[in-house]
Order: sequence, then C-alpha cells, then structure tokens
Amino acid sequence: MDPVITASTSLCMSLLFAVAAVHKLRAPAVFRSALDEYRLLPKSLSALAAVILIVAELLAALLVLIPAVRAAGFVIMAGLLLLYTAGIGINLYRGRRDIDCGCGGPASRHELSGWLVVRNVLLIGLVVLASVPSTGRSLNWLDLLLIAFTVLIASGLYLGINQLLAQAPRMARLRSGA
Repeated sequence: MDPVITASTSLCMSLLFAVAAVHKLRAPAVFRSALDEYRLLPKSLSALAAVILIVAELLAALLVLIPAVRAAGFVIMAGLLLLYTAGIGINLYRGRRDIDCGCGGPASRHELSGWLVVRNVLLIGLVVLASVPSTGRSLNWLDLLLIAFTVLIASGLYLGINQLLAQAPRMARLRSGA
C-alpha cells in the first residue's frame, strides 16, 4: 500500500483514539456512569474497566505512530472497536437505545443507534486498511502536505457526521411531537 494512505490513516486513527481518551479523562465519572448504563459489568468493576479502556485508547493512539509497533496499536484499536460495537449491539438488542454511548465526551450525549454500529464497523475497516504494510517508497514534501490535508478533512468529516448522529434521536423526537 502507498505510504501516504498508511500515514494518513494511522494519524487519523491515532487522533481519534487520543481525543476519545482525553474526553474520558476530562470527565471520568461521566464515562464510568456511561459504562454502568450498558449493564454489561457489575458496578464494582466499572471504575477499573474505565481506567483500562482509557489506558488502552491512549496506548493504541501512541503505538500506531511508531512504525516498529504500529501493528500492536492496530490490534488494540480493532479490539476496542469490536468491544464497543458489541456493547452497543447488545444494548440495541435489549431495546435500550436511550443510554449514552460514552463516546462523545461529557459535552455531547450520543444515544445508541444502529448508525453507531455502522460507524464502528467503518472504523474497523479503516484500522484494517491502515494495517496493510506500505511500500518502501519514501515520502516527499507533497506527500506530507497531502497527509496533513487528508487528516484535516477526515477529522472535519468525522466530527460533522458524529454530530449528525448525536442529533438524530432528538430530531426524530421533535418530528414525532414527543
């Protein structure tokens, strides 16, 4: 694979996981409460689980930036995304859509929906894409500029789509008059 694609995807995923971890670190009680709402773990384990998840997100964000251990970072990312997707799926199956997914930070509530599952599956696809070894071609200044623009555009698109996902349940309630 071309190193521009590998670098762009690695940086995007690293940024995503670092921002997610920082959101959780800024309001650990909110994140712990979101974990409790999933009702997948005993409440006595939610504090430990919250710490483990935050550390894993930070570790993955760091590892994908280091070529020698990038694969380990991608494995952690894929594992976390699968875990989060399973938690969302289980609660959707239970009919529990009105809980916060815990992924938007304390300032943004994201109710569970099938779109979150789709988003996570797409993110898993990006992790798989980024984990494909790149060619030995060295990057030039134009490649670096392209990588920077790709990360900026992808980040903006992700944030915009994420806000649309967060607002969709509220909009549906307004349309139905509830």
